Amino acid sequence: MTREEFAQFLGKLRDINNNGGDIDAFVKEYEHKNVYFYNDGCIKKILASEKNLVLTTDLVNAALGLIGSDRIENPKLVNPFIPGELGYRSVEPDILLTNDRDGDEPRDRISIEVQHEDNNSLFKDRLVLYVARLTSNMARKGKTPRLENLNVVSFLFFDAFPESANYRHTVQLKNQEQQVYFDRQTVTLIEVEKFFKDAARFVGDNCRLAQWLRAIDILNRDADFSEFANDPVFRVLQNEVKLCNFSSRYLMTVDMSDFDRAVAEYSTKLEIAKGLLKDGVPIEIIVRNTGLSEKTIREL
Repeated sequence: MTREEFAQFLGKLRDINNNGGDIDAFVKEYEHKNVYFYNDGCIKKILASEKNLVLTTDLVNAALGLIGSDRIENPKLVNPFIPGELGYRSVEPDILLTNDRDGDEPRDRISIEVQHEDNNSLFKDRLVLYVARLTSNMARKGKTPRLENLNVVSFLFFDAFPESANYRHTVQLKNQEQQVYFDRQTVTLIEVEKFFKDAARFVGDNCRLAQWLRAIDILNRDADFSEFANDPVFRVLQNEVKLCNFSSRYLMTVDMSDFDRAVAEYSTKLEIAKGLLKDGVPIEIIVRNTGLSEKTIREL
């Protein structure tokens, strides 16, 4: 399901529960559908699960552009998913991993998070706070600090760099001559919406990150997944996003904070789609510009 469809689904689930209805039966009706991958509760259950470390490792390496001996190979989950729970709440990212290196190489510490709203640049403040807290946690009292390699990976649904043609950005401490001052602290920002808004520009981009973004998008839209069916990692992903893997009790704990906003955005997109259809705009263009599924648009 798309973000808006998933928000509506959660809203109906909450209403049925409040009215004493059968939430198990309601969820059963949707078991063939996919959850919205980028929802906090969904991505946590999928990527912070010990059995799915192959997924998490592949996505981290894709996001960071790591290949060969630089790849993250055997990460450990610092805050693994606990069945029936969303994990503890803090200002730290929901998914946190560590990865040991050979010899005297500092250990890797990797966090993964998703941000849907910029909130008038409040995200920048929160992101700096994340980095500061994760860094301070590496220093042990009374010992000379040796900081680990910190990588914060954030999937954004707004443009952090509107003037840039790139959708992936690496942020580090640098001087005025663009020389890296400290290379063990890196923030990777991935502008998901920009990647799809400028799809024509990135059509030839077949890097692993681009493949991940396309695969997730197709699953979120419950579209034809055949182009990824032969990839063993994406086959695991295809199975794990199925709503049948999520109990009704767990779905009741999934964050609803953006429900009203997501529904409002969905309604706006429907109105835009109706207007474009009336003007004779091809459905594939409407899909690309609104994010609505082809099925939803044809039913308007």
